Amino acid sequence: MKNLFFVLVIFQFSFSCFSQPITFSSGDTLRGTLSKERRCFDVTYYDLSISVNVNDHTISGCNSIHFSVQEDFSTIQIDLYQNLSIQKITDSENRLLSYSRKNNAVFIRFHTTQKKEGSSFIKIYYKGTPNRAIDPPWDGGFVWSLDSLNRSWISVTCEGVGASLWWPCKDHPSDEPDSMRMHFEVPQEFFCASNGKLLKVSSTIHQTKIYEWMVSYPINTYNVTLNIGHYIHFSDTYVRQDNTFLELDYYVLSYNFDKAKKHFEQVKPMIQCYEKLFGNYPYEKDGYALIEAPYWGMEHQSGIAYGNHFKNNLFGFDYIIVHESGHEWWGNNISVADHADLWIHEAFTTYGETLMLECLYNKETAENYLLGQTKYIKNREPIIGLYNVNYHYWKDSDMYYKGARMLHTLRNSIDNDSLWFALLLHLQEKFSSKQIGTEEMIACINNFTGFNYRPFFLQYLTKINLPILEYEILKKSSKHVHLKCRWVTEVSDFRLPLTIGSSGKKDNKFSPSDRFENFSFPVETDHPELEFNTNSFYITLKELNRKKRK
Repeated sequence: MKNLFFVLVIFQFSFSCFSQPITFSSGDTLRGTLSKERRCFDVTYYDLSISVNVNDHTISGCNSIHFSVQEDFSTIQIDLYQNLSIQKITDSENRLLSYSRKNNAVFIRFHTTQKKEGSSFIKIYYKGTPNRAIDPPWDGGFVWSLDSLNRSWISVTCEGVGASLWWPCKDHPSDEPDSMRMHFEVPQEFFCASNGKLLKVSSTIHQTKIYEWMVSYPINTYNVTLNIGHYIHFSDTYVRQDNTFLELDYYVLSYNFDKAKKHFEQVKPMIQCYEKLFGNYPYEKDGYALIEAPYWGMEHQSGIAYGNHFKNNLFGFDYIIVHESGHEWWGNNISVADHADLWIHEAFTTYGETLMLECLYNKETAENYLLGQTKYIKNREPIIGLYNVNYHYWKDSDMYYKGARMLHTLRNSIDNDSLWFALLLHLQEKFSSKQIGTEEMIACINNFTGFNYRPFFLQYLTKINLPILEYEILKKSSKHVHLKCRWVTEVSDFRLPLTIGSSGKKDNKFSPSDRFENFSFPVETDHPELEFNTNSFYITLKELNRKKRK
């Protein structure tokens, strides 16, 4: 018997909001707000030098901050955690600059007004004991660990809490330097791996080595990293069909070489899929790297932290490799201008895992993977955080998993995979090396698809409840099914185009609104029944006349 095919999904949840309010401090505001002392200058280049004392867990160093002047100013704000002491700050003429500190903000006063369209630099010399990460990567700070041979193994992770916990910078996501150089001085028995390309290794008279790394692209501050350990390096090359290539570098603990060499073979097919989906790897000159770390993982640009112990999941891939590599496109190439919009990083990257499986295998396998993530969705807090306070207080992972289901719903609403995949490539091109917000993302999607999806995004991102489709079957015949339906949501003007078809053919598109409307669909059976596909849309379905029909 041929059944009516209705592309919808039924999911019922109980919803509750967190009752404990979040209190924000003046420090949160100083960190999260783009104040006049921050708007007035744009960072163009960082030149960071740090010496790491492995024995007493201290650091000392200097950061040269180069900037262009956007507005006339005499005072700027730079960020550095207050537990790190400042020795001195100098200007481009090596004159001492005065400064004051409030929370983790440093207000630096210049001798003369810096004029718009000019450029200059300052140097900040500092030292101290940086915060230690208790539960990396979720809890930010330095990771002072030991490898399996009881040798020191050091790394850092600072998303959310900020890079200013270990180096002075303009610690706001809206401003990325055009490039960056890093010098790390470590005891001579260690290797130090970081972002970008290793330019030089120099020995000193102090029984130390200085590793000089260079990043040739814009990079957000939390992605800057260092990894100190007894590493061994090996490399590979990913060759595209057009004979262009990408250098692949791997840094693992010496005793994991054989295991890593086999396990990292999955990188090349992954990159092939991601480049097909999102465009070429964004950091060609810096190359792609995985660096073994003493914590689960982090999307450090061109130097991804990897700590998943060389394990694949049931679908045959290593989650950390695939997820953190996806961030090279979604999070690193396209970055958010305010931490509240972090869903742009995480939802697209999480859905990218599904798309990679579809690329490697088929859509059924991919949707099974996506459905398996449903148990992690809580629907208890909005996905978007609060702006201007460096928000990082989410209790759940809905920006990952609900965000991915939202994007899958969007894809099936568009109902044109050629258009959908063209949209993903368009987003990467339009926002490459840019910092954007939710509204810019929505506007681009609307313009590209020709449909107003703004209410759709507002419902999924700013509310906790799913859209409810209320429907009533009015009449069935051998030729048609007649029903009325409407969306029940917390935002006005909500529309979500759906598709209905006969015998699995999706050939009738309709767009319910927030008021009841009647729809009629042709069928090819004398006794049509509604059959709902639970893989395509993430909504709640409510049949109004279910009792009457029974």
